[in-house]
Amino acid sequence: MAARMTRRQRVMEAIGGHAADRPPVSFWGHAYHRESSARELAEATLEFRERYDWDFVKLNPRASYHGEVWGLSFRYSGVPDEKPKRLEFPVRSPADWARVAARDSSSAPLAEQLEAVRLVRQGLPADVPLVQTVFSPLSIAADLAESPQAVLAHLRTDEARVLAAVEAITNTFRGYVKDVLVAGADGVFFATVDWATRDLVTPAEYFRWARPFDLAVLEAARGAPFNVLHVCRRNNLLLQLADYPAHAFSWAATEPGNPDLRAGLSAVTGAVMGGVGQEDALQAATPEAVLRQLDDGLELTGGRRWIVAPGCSIPPRTPPENLRAIRDWVAARTVETV
Repeated sequence: MAARMTRRQRVMEAIGGHAADRPPVSFWGHAYHRESSARELAEATLEFRERYDWDFVKLNPRASYHGEVWGLSFRYSGVPDEKPKRLEFPVRSPADWARVAARDSSSAPLAEQLEAVRLVRQGLPADVPLVQTVFSPLSIAADLAESPQAVLAHLRTDEARVLAAVEAITNTFRGYVKDVLVAGADGVFFATVDWATRDLVTPAEYFRWARPFDLAVLEAARGAPFNVLHVCRRNNLLLQLADYPAHAFSWAATEPGNPDLRAGLSAVTGAVMGGVGQEDALQAATPEAVLRQLDDGLELTGGRRWIVAPGCSIPPRTPPENLRAIRDWVAARTVETV
């Protein structure tokens, strides 16, 4: 008897390299005015998923939660599409890295996020996978200082001191990732943020300063069914990180200097995630550009091992018509399975 797959089956078939009834699809973005509590974040997340019937949820918390553990602070204006402004950062000199000590998940920002995971899991249909966003330890360290450039300067003059702090951050998030899975997540969405790009570091520098800590955090998620590696920015190091233990690899495949979806498929063993430019095609007044990118993605992947998604978090003012067009395009490519 012919039937359509459940959402979870669809995602699992895609990451396993098998033929799903259609490519899975999900989009995510910030709701800046609804990120300051677990309940508000959960409610905003569930409403957005239900509106478009996404196949899985990437929980998209405020980016600062990682660094708030060590005193990073931001001010939110309450305006839906206005990014928060940083108020305080704790590392101003190399000596300040010594104050970055390992914490556990009872710290307020992490406990809040665990509650958000529990609330979202409770509100989701059982067949919708959920992943929580976690940053690379080096990128969290960079958030604690004035800028990535300041951290680079410290690394080049006081490497041992900086890396001791990165190790403390790693130990904190190893424990947190385990707790995220207990709270109901199916895996993590592990993002390299500013760092895995040639615009900032060489591949050798990334391998020295970031890779061991990345792998230690990802090891804590080993055994989870749906872990995603997100390699941010243009001119990224996706191909150098293709051996990371992830089920899907997310990146801005339409950005200059990055591999396209076909090149990604050739390099990674899991699924490729992306294909839609979140800042260009998705923001156009009409869906034509998005539909062209979807057609291109289908041609580049043949529809296998491809998860339709944005290259990165979508802006709050993304036209709903474009998101509906994506959902309709995917639905129109559903084939029944036996």
